[in-house]
Amino acid sequence: MSTLLIHQLYAAFAPWLILSFLLLGRNPHLSQTRIIVSPLLALGLLLIPIAGWNGFAWSRDIEMNPSFTLTALLSIGLCKRIGGLSLLRSCDWKTACTFGSIAAIVLYPLGLGLTPFDSYPWGWEPLLPVITALIASALLLQGNRFGIILLLPLGGFFLHLQESHNFWDALVDPIYTGFALIAMIFMTTRAGIARFTSRQTPQSALPQS
Repeated sequence: MSTLLIHQLYAAFAPWLILSFLLLGRNPHLSQTRIIVSPLLALGLLLIPIAGWNGFAWSRDIEMNPSFTLTALLSIGLCKRIGGLSLLRSCDWKTACTFGSIAAIVLYPLGLGLTPFDSYPWGWEPLLPVITALIASALLLQGNRFGIILLLPLGGFFLHLQESHNFWDALVDPIYTGFALIAMIFMTTRAGIARFTSRQTPQSALPQS
């Protein structure tokens, strides 16, 4: 199998996972037919040519290097959606959101030239994979399963399954970090509302004179 074909197959996997999620819908009770048809329909829709390109090609034009972290999280999410298999706990998902949010803050403002420093070249140096391995090890020692997910970019990067040779692209991408930031804002807002409500409830529960 050629290297180009490997890169194309890998890049096509994340769009297929995302579209399969959308076609499955939000109904918690999925029929066997829907479970089988939705992924097949997603594949068929992505193969339809639009303006000379199929959906996979358009997806590569938008994001040609989906991160291994995103692909792993989507795969785990689809397994849970279809078969109810919970490989990650809520604390693991929260860690995934926290990591993605921090990575977004470190990478994109610096990489887009909004500061005097550019963090994107760090991905061509060995230090970033080493830091990632240390973070993954620390998480695994704490029993956090997201540490396993962080090992996948290391393996995929050194196996050259991705077209990019920058480790940042193996680790994170705009889709993953964007959803992580949204999730963190949502969780932080909900926690703040819960704390505010808990402080107000005792006062409102006092008997009125």
